[in-house]
Order: sequence, then C-alpha cells, then structure tokens
Amino acid sequence: MLGRNGVCGGLLAATAALVGCGDPITRTADVILTDANDLRGLTYAANGRIYAAGFTDVNPDDRQSVVVRMTADGALDTSFGDEGVVVLNLVDGDEQPMAIVELSGGDVVVLANVTDGQGGEAIADIDGGDPAERPNGQDVVLFRLDSSGDQRTGFGTNGLVTVTFGWDTAADASWPVPTFTSSNPDGMQFSGGGFPSDTGWDLKLDRSGSAERLVVFGMGSAAYDENAGDAQRFDNDRFVVRLSVDGVVDAGFNGGAPFTFDSGVGDNARRGFVEADGAIVSSGYANFGAGLDNHVVLIRLLPSGTVDSAFGFGWDTARPGVARFNPYVVDGGAAEAYGVARLSDGTYVTTGYGAATSSGTPSTLGYETTQAQDVVIFGVTPTGLNADFGHQGELAVQSEALSLPSFEERGRAIIALADDRTVHVGRFGGQAAVYVVRPDGTLDESVGDDGVFTSTSGAVTSQFFNVALSPDGTRFVATTNNDANGVRVAVFQVEVSAD
Repeated sequence: MLGRNGVCGGLLAATAALVGCGDPITRTADVILTDANDLRGLTYAANGRIYAAGFTDVNPDDRQSVVVRMTADGALDTSFGDEGVVVLNLVDGDEQPMAIVELSGGDVVVLANVTDGQGGEAIADIDGGDPAERPNGQDVVLFRLDSSGDQRTGFGTNGLVTVTFGWDTAADASWPVPTFTSSNPDGMQFSGGGFPSDTGWDLKLDRSGSAERLVVFGMGSAAYDENAGDAQRFDNDRFVVRLSVDGVVDAGFNGGAPFTFDSGVGDNARRGFVEADGAIVSSGYANFGAGLDNHVVLIRLLPSGTVDSAFGFGWDTARPGVARFNPYVVDGGAAEAYGVARLSDGTYVTTGYGAATSSGTPSTLGYETTQAQDVVIFGVTPTGLNADFGHQGELAVQSEALSLPSFEERGRAIIALADDRTVHVGRFGGQAAVYVVRPDGTLDESVGDDGVFTSTSGAVTSQFFNVALSPDGTRFVATTNNDANGVRVAVFQVEVSAD
C-alpha cells in the first residue's frame, strides 16, 4: 500500500508522465562520489551549480568536514577547491556539517556540529565500580568559504563562529558533574551527559530585509540557570537563532537572544525555513509518554523572533505559536517531522516518519499494520490539520503490502515545487527514495513508480537525507547520509510547462 492516492495514473516507468497530473519529473543523473561519506547539507548556487557539505571518514578517529561543488548534472566542479572538494579539520575529534547556504556575494556558510573537547576527566561509578571518562559536549559552529573554496579565516574566531543556544562556553564549567553506573543491564549509563550539548539541524537565509541574515535551527541543553545547581534540566529545548552574515547575533530578533521552546518532555528540532516576509517555521517532534508517543511539534515565529499568536493548536493548555499533533495516536501510532514547506494557499506540509499503528494493531484509518516505520506527511493550517489534504490532513506511505527487502520508510527533507507538489526524500522499503506528493496530499502516480523513485544500484545503500531545488525550479537534487562507500547524488529534471 502506497498510501491514499487520487485517480491520476498507475504503475509507470520512472520516466513516464500523464497529462494533467503536474509537470513531468525524470531522473537525469544518479552518481556516486567517494570523496565524502556523508553530504547532509545541500543547496543550489545562484548559477545552478550544487553545493553540498558533510564529512569524510578517511580518519574515523578525527572525522573531517567536506564541502563539494558540483555541476548541474552532479559531477564535481574542478574549479572549486581541490578538484571540486574542500576538506577542513575544524576540531580534534568528531565534526558533522549539516547545512549550507550561498550568500548573494558568492560565499557559502556551513553549519556543523563539533565536539567541544572538554570531556575526559574521571567520574566515579555510583555503584563502586571503576571510574569512567566524562563525555564531551557538543557545539554548533559556522564556517565560511569564498567561491573558490578558500576559508574566510576572519569569519568569527580563526574562521569559526560558535552559535550559542542555552549555554555559552564561559558557563560550561557550571554544568553539573554527571553520574553514571556501569552495573545497569543495558551497559554504562550516564545521567546528564558530560557537558552542555547543542545540535544544529538546519541553516537558512533570511532575505526579507535590506541585508541577508542567517537563521539557525537546532536543539540543545536547557538554558543555563546560575541558581539551578544539581537541579539543572538535562533534557533538550528547541532553539532558533538569527545572525548577520558575519556571524553576529541579530539584536532585532527576540531582543538579541535565541528563541527557545520547552515542550516539557524534551524537544527534537529538525529542519525549518524562512518565509518571504521573514517569518520562521521550525519543525520537530517530542515524545509525550505512554499512550501518546511522538507528536509533531511545529513552531511559527514572527520576523521579530516572537511567537505567532495566530498559529498553534493541539495542547491541553494553549501554547501560542506552537502546533502539536499525531492523528495516529488513535491506533497507538507516532508522528515526527523532519522538514516543512509552504504551499501557495498557505498550507504547511511536513515530512517525517513514524507509525500509522503500533505493533500488531489494526488501523482504523485504512492503513496496514505498521511493521517498521512509515513515511508520515501532514497538511497543516494555523489552527489545525487541513481536512482537504490527504485523508483529513494526513498521508502515511507504507510498503507492508509489497514484497520488498524491508518495511522501513522514512521522510528526511522536503521541498515545494512551483506547482505546489512537494518532493520528500528518505527511504522506501529500505531503499533510498524520493516521493512526489500532489497539493491535495496524494502521491503523484504519474511520476516514478506510483509517485516514488528508488535508488538501488551501486555500493552506496544509505537513505537520501536532503533535497534542494534549483533557483529556476527546473531541477532538484538529493544526497545521502553516512555510508562507508561514499555518497549518492541524484539529480531530477522538472519539465515546467509554459503556462
């Protein structure tokens, strides 16, 4: 079962299209790059070239950042860096670029998560066993390259801008010393982590004002409270930060402070975007416990960095600016959001994964019983799910009824095309996949195989993790996440009609 579909199309070859079902989409390239093991950051340059950022595991003990520039067809652009590739060693230890944007002047800015290198001190086992090393925390940093691939060393400090969420570096020493026990049957268990840990998930450009600004989406340790002591919360909050393109905090956003949100149960931030007027939408999810499981948590901010009081629903007590929903809870299911896009009618469409049902539970919504994960897609208005999208606002895509290697579906990122179809990337039946969904919330069966393109050939078997749309709207590209054999780059052509 591929979800709930309309009347357009059937099982077709990947290059087929039907009139009246949206512009044709064809895959024009599917290449493997071995210069990186992961390219989660992805964008198009103004001239149609492709930028991607990730890492290489050539030295797995000291992972290094990679930025590549490709031609419109996915081949390395040899005029950038070293034959199309820039490798940077930002810190001693782990680093993972997650997002990249191109500034109007041609420079690119990359967001990366890096170890803070502060761990290592001994912590006593509360059950009397041998001490263990205190783990490192994690910082979110930005770095900037010029159009030739050279690092702008004057950006921030030694070429790095540290993005502060709830804790700045000067306060890290106040982080409570964690406890651990090695006698736990699940292995060594730490309480509270080593040091504050932030995770950046996305970086977008805000072009709504007279000057471009950077918007960072992420999650991290609850804000520093000098009076908290051992009562310091260890769960994550959601954060949004706006900065100048030089990495300076924007005083006009939320009074110069990061926007932060606490769902009360620990927050998982994912991708976001900036609307034309400067409003900001952040996607993510949170687990609300037994009987509820994961719910999508979608936040809309005004350009000032304050919540949009006209947006929000799904809470027992109103939370302005924040929507919470999981329509699959009726069957014990779960819903997450990894990205969000806006249609021309104002509907927000999210992509992610979850479960239409819990294990062994029949669906009351017409789906198969979930065996692994399902792609879950929602159409959202400011006050609730859009009843005209999919089935009362939701679409689950499943492979349970098909003979595929796996029942695993995932949605990892989303873009909206000019005709209001949305493109979702992730996994289908255990294979890297691209989904095309009509504005009414049904799979566009006129493209791909009933609306789904999969990639199975070659050594790279990881899922598509990001997708980007070309400036003219005629192409999009998808790239994969961590894989020992390299990265898959798939390029698609959208044959936009003249009208």
